[in-house]
Amino acid sequence: MRFDAAIFDMDGLLLESESLWRVAEQDAATRLGLPLTNADFDQTMGMRMHDVAQHWYDTLGWEDGPAPDVVADEIIDRVIELVANREPLPGVLASLDIAAHAGLRIALCSSSDDRLIEAALGALGIGDRFELTHSAQHNEYGKPHPEPYLSTAAKLGVDPRACLVFEDSMAGCVSAKAAGMSVVAVPDPAVAGSGRFGFADVVLGSLTEFDQRLLSDLADGTPLPNMSRPRFHLAFPVDNLADARSFYGEILGCAEGRSAETWADFNLWGHQIVAHVGPEAQRPATNAVDGKQVPASHFGVLLHLGAWRSLVDRLKATNVPFVIDPYVRFEGEPGEQHTFFVTDPAGNALEFKAFADDRIVFAA
Repeated sequence: MRFDAAIFDMDGLLLESESLWRVAEQDAATRLGLPLTNADFDQTMGMRMHDVAQHWYDTLGWEDGPAPDVVADEIIDRVIELVANREPLPGVLASLDIAAHAGLRIALCSSSDDRLIEAALGALGIGDRFELTHSAQHNEYGKPHPEPYLSTAAKLGVDPRACLVFEDSMAGCVSAKAAGMSVVAVPDPAVAGSGRFGFADVVLGSLTEFDQRLLSDLADGTPLPNMSRPRFHLAFPVDNLADARSFYGEILGCAEGRSAETWADFNLWGHQIVAHVGPEAQRPATNAVDGKQVPASHFGVLLHLGAWRSLVDRLKATNVPFVIDPYVRFEGEPGEQHTFFVTDPAGNALEFKAFADDRIVFAA
C-alpha cells in the first residue's frame, strides 16, 4: 500500500451541508444588503468562512454593520444549528471502513472552525472514526493553499505523498494536490461534469463508487478514466474495413487497437471508436462479437469500474432491460473490460465499458 493515511474533507463530502451554508450565507448577505448570487457563493465554496466574509467586505463593503469576523461567526453559529440530526452522505461509512481495513490512518481536514467540526461529527455519530481533525482556522492560509493539508499530514507524522484525500470542492482539491497528495474528487452533482476537476486522480459520482478495488488501483498508480471529462465510445458501420483503416489509420493518424475480420478499434485522440463492416445494401443491424449479436451502430462512455457498477445497479433498479447483460471480455488478457448494452426509448444502442486498466484501452 503506497498510502499511509486517508484524509477526508467534511462539508459536502461527509454530510450535505452546502445547502445549509447557502441558507446561512444568504441570510447574512440579505441583512447586510449585499447583492450576492448563487454564482458568488459557488466561487467561495470550500474556503474558510472568515476569508469569505473578508472577501465580501473587501469587494462590496457595508456601512454601519458588524466587522467581517463577527459576520463569519454569526454564519457559523447558524450552520451549527442547522447540522443537528443530519446523516452521513451515501458511501461515507463504507469508505471509512475500507480505509480502516486497509490499515490507513484516518484524519479530517476542513475549512470549518473547530466548533463546527465537533458539532457536525457529533451529529453524524462518526467522531470516533478519526484519529485527529484539523481546522484551517489554525493556518495562515486556507484552502486552496496547501497549508491546511500539509498541517494535517504533519500532525499525523506522515509524508504528504503517502496521503489519499477525499474532497468535494475545487478549492479543496487544489489544496490537496498542491500539497503533493493523491485526490479522490466527489464534486457536487451540479458541477460533476466540469473539466476543471481533471487534475484529480479519480472523480466519483458519490462515495458509493469507492471500493477496495479502486483503493488498490490508486495505491498502485493505475491510471483511471477521468470522469470529469470521460472518453466516449462510438461504434459505426462501414462498407469496407480496408478503406476505414486507410482513412482513420493513415489519413487521420488514429492508431489501431484490437481488430477482427469484421471490426477494428481506433484511437481517435483518446476516444475509442470502432468500425464494423457490412455491405451497404445488406448492412447488418448486428455483428457477431464474443458469440453475441452486438448492434453495429452504437455509442457510449468509458467509465471506471465503480461508476460502471453504479450504473448497472441504477439500470436494474429502474427495470431497464439489457440488450447484452453485463459481462467481462478478455478476462485475464490485455484489454480486459466490463461491458453491457442497452437501448434508449428510440432504439438507439449504447455500450458502457470499464477497463481493468485505462492504459490498455487500445491494446492489441
